[in-house]
Amino acid sequence: MSRVFALLCLFFTVSVVQGQKIYVGVKSGGHIASAFIDHTVFNLAFNSGFEPGFHTGFLFKYLPKKRKAKVHAGLQFSVNYTQKGWKQIFLTDEPSYKAQMNYIEVPVEAIGYFGNKNNYFITGGFYVEFLDSYSLANEPNQNNLGGQDFYTYEPARDHEVGYGFRTSAGIFRDFSFGQLHLEGFFSFSISNFIDAGDLTTETPDTSNLWVTGISLGYLFKLGKSE
Repeated sequence: MSRVFALLCLFFTVSVVQGQKIYVGVKSGGHIASAFIDHTVFNLAFNSGFEPGFHTGFLFKYLPKKRKAKVHAGLQFSVNYTQKGWKQIFLTDEPSYKAQMNYIEVPVEAIGYFGNKNNYFITGGFYVEFLDSYSLANEPNQNNLGGQDFYTYEPARDHEVGYGFRTSAGIFRDFSFGQLHLEGFFSFSISNFIDAGDLTTETPDTSNLWVTGISLGYLFKLGKSE
């Protein structure tokens, strides 16, 4: 993580010297999260539900000088604390099982935007994530699942590092006190958090976490275009 911060600081320092627009700030918001858990070979009976969560972190935005075009481009970096997880719903009277996994997430995204005072944007890119902590409910009664399967995160078996893609759309605007940034986003982990081994076992070989929500950010400008 220290290397990530060092590279970001170097990048933004060079950009400011060159007279580009650099924004640094914070953001936070709410979201719903869930997991897609399945097996390529075996028939898996697994019903996932949504879990609410929140995210917060630092936002860095690099906007080069505007060219004579209607759409402009830049880069966006984030370092976030994000609550992920899922709820497994059973068809019996067994209470739903809840799992929460908290990650330090580092997305890098390209941003395209247009507008004058109000700038409308869309982003797309990838992220890496590092498991910070987790909270798992008590395991359900295996004799009361109505034929459904049950799998969850197991620290001794599963992965702590993952990666995926992220996209967002929204609006930002500069004011005398700084920039306000509002976005709706969706992220999906390409990597599997469950280590299934090989396809001969019934352990799910597909286990992707996804999140969709809204973020509000405040940023201040470090440099501006000449």
